[in-house]
Amino acid sequence: MKFEDLDKLLQRFLKLVVEKYPDKYGDPERLEDDLGKLSEKFEVTKNPALDGKTPREYVAELAQKHELFDYVSYCLEKDIEVADIVCDEVVKDKDAVEFLNDLLFEKNPDANMLGALLLAERGGSDVEDIFINLVTNPEVGDELVSVAYEFLSEAGNRVAEKILEVINGVAPQSQGILVEILSNYKGKKEVFFWLVTMLQRAEDVPLYADLLGAYGDPAAIDILKSFAAENDIDYLEFVEIRNAVEELGGEITTDKDFSEDVYYKYMHGLVDEEKPAQ
Repeated sequence: MKFEDLDKLLQRFLKLVVEKYPDKYGDPERLEDDLGKLSEKFEVTKNPALDGKTPREYVAELAQKHELFDYVSYCLEKDIEVADIVCDEVVKDKDAVEFLNDLLFEKNPDANMLGALLLAERGGSDVEDIFINLVTNPEVGDELVSVAYEFLSEAGNRVAEKILEVINGVAPQSQGILVEILSNYKGKKEVFFWLVTMLQRAEDVPLYADLLGAYGDPAAIDILKSFAAENDIDYLEFVEIRNAVEELGGEITTDKDFSEDVYYKYMHGLVDEEKPAQ
């Protein structure tokens, strides 16, 4: 089967619509408002470029002939937008996870992102495993990590249990992002332990103080207060610790002298300088 550019055919369809209804769609905003409806109409309209088939029929035929993945690869190679109806069909395919996982590691950022987004849409246990590995891979770009992070943060308690099973074996520099994901799953003592552990490492005190406050376990109050008292912290770190303690229902004071701290001076209007870089 000859592969056709569905995005180009859609643009041609929209152009004909504008020409046919200039009073209604001469205004680009009106066209934008109706784009979803018009795209659906395009999908069920027979098209001469597709041998008289509708785009939906064309995509269904690709799937039936097991050419769907080849079509996606063709689009990515030719820098063609992969149509939504193609993506919808890919996500439903029984072999989609393997194909999409391969896209994550191609030397093509568009392929990488498409793979990540469609894996997130498909979901499931296999996708959770792929994304846990992805967020701890230092060679993966931030955009892909962001997709995986968002998915794992909302996928459910099964993800938390999986992360807790593997986190001890992960490189220390990669444990932080797993702990951030875990912080979305409340009421787990193991998660609380990891939040405290990351605070004690003092690599990002404001972040983990904030996460402990949001986690909602009052046991963190004394831990945070002790950390503030026993460690050499700057004023910004103290403020985040204080905020976390107060969020948990406690109070904290300190006799530390922050008068020479650049953050203290800035926050109290004692300098006319720009906010210090963090």
